[in-house]
Amino acid sequence: MSLPIVAIVGRPNVGKSTLFNRLIKTRQAIVDDTPGITRDRLYRQATWNGVDFMVVDTGGLHVGSDDVLAVKVTEQAKIAMEQADVIVYMIDAKVGALEDDLRIIRDMRRSDKRVILAPNKVDDPEKEYETSEFYSLGFETMIPVSALNGLNCGDLLDAIVEGLPRGEPDAVRDETRVAIVGRPNVGKSSLLNAMTGDKITIVADLPGTTRDAIDTRFEMKGRKYVLIDTAGLKKKKIYKNQLEYYTMLRTVRAISRCDIAVIVVDSVDGLVAGDLRIAADTVELYKGLIFAFNKWDIVEKDELTADKLRQAVHRKIRTLSYAPVLFISALTGQRVVKVWESIEKISTERKKRIPTSELNNFIQDMIERRPPPAKKGKFIKIYYVTQPEGDPPTFIFFCNYPRLIENHYVRYLENRIRETYGFLGTPIKMVFKLRS
Repeated sequence: MSLPIVAIVGRPNVGKSTLFNRLIKTRQAIVDDTPGITRDRLYRQATWNGVDFMVVDTGGLHVGSDDVLAVKVTEQAKIAMEQADVIVYMIDAKVGALEDDLRIIRDMRRSDKRVILAPNKVDDPEKEYETSEFYSLGFETMIPVSALNGLNCGDLLDAIVEGLPRGEPDAVRDETRVAIVGRPNVGKSSLLNAMTGDKITIVADLPGTTRDAIDTRFEMKGRKYVLIDTAGLKKKKIYKNQLEYYTMLRTVRAISRCDIAVIVVDSVDGLVAGDLRIAADTVELYKGLIFAFNKWDIVEKDELTADKLRQAVHRKIRTLSYAPVLFISALTGQRVVKVWESIEKISTERKKRIPTSELNNFIQDMIERRPPPAKKGKFIKIYYVTQPEGDPPTFIFFCNYPRLIENHYVRYLENRIRETYGFLGTPIKMVFKLRS
């Protein structure tokens, strides 16, 4: 099931990034008093009352501005609103609704989106009554908040998740969902056609040919699969200068629906920032991943080129050294079968479970070789570990000071687990809890 998208929008400097940080419980967005500091999108997964969703932070909406940067930021915010399932529209409660707010709200009410009005900077609970004037704006749901101190943010989250779908249990599904993702014009649709042996999507040498996500269901070697071809540019409302941003939102939605993401990379360009961003999204959502370097047939190479490039990729992204790196040509079909082989292996690896007794013996041996470092004068002790059923592979460590476990020690344990048990192509979730 695709993660619902919740877009936080409003004029510049009304507190959107501060609210975004509070909803996702981390400081991911840059917060500054200077209007327009949020130049690009930020998006992170959030969970409330068992409902998972994606929060999108946007730059400020500028009405009638001729500034090139302001126009770009506004277009990105409009794309986020178009893609969203729920819109949180923020206004500055201390300033009130300005003329720009009224113009934006008029346009917003023409859509069928669910909109929650959130007057912000209500830092004193006794002044909530002063926001009653905003009911005249005509929104069905209004929740005054203070993004800075958290006032009523729980109520806001309750309103956001009301009516949003809950994720389906993994046990219900018997198919593996694979998303074909990547930057525009790297050959995603061509790869899907090569993988299925059928002309099921439009293929052209133009970026953004795929207009909407297309799900293709079929069986191979007795296994059921769903292939998700990610969207590029939608024809009915084209943002010519915002193709990358539009594609990003659709890509995130597709990744949230899949079990394994095949990240298609242009072999001529090599691994670029856009590819790394997609990989980071994939890992953050704990999806399996494969790097497929496409157009390998037009690259000048010798018998050592592939190995050298594979090593270079793993050096560049050491934390993803567990991900297969393939060199293919969707046009000629070269090594496309390797993509299927990797998908099958990763699908099996994601469901692998280690017996509890064996796992604890292994982990205790690792701890004896290298105990967790003491911190703040406290000695950390890991008592035992379990791997509950589920997908992705999850390991729960019970200890006396879970918040003092250093990141480098988490990586040490994960690396030792991978060296012994594999888990090819899939992120591992490491959870540390207090033993009661």
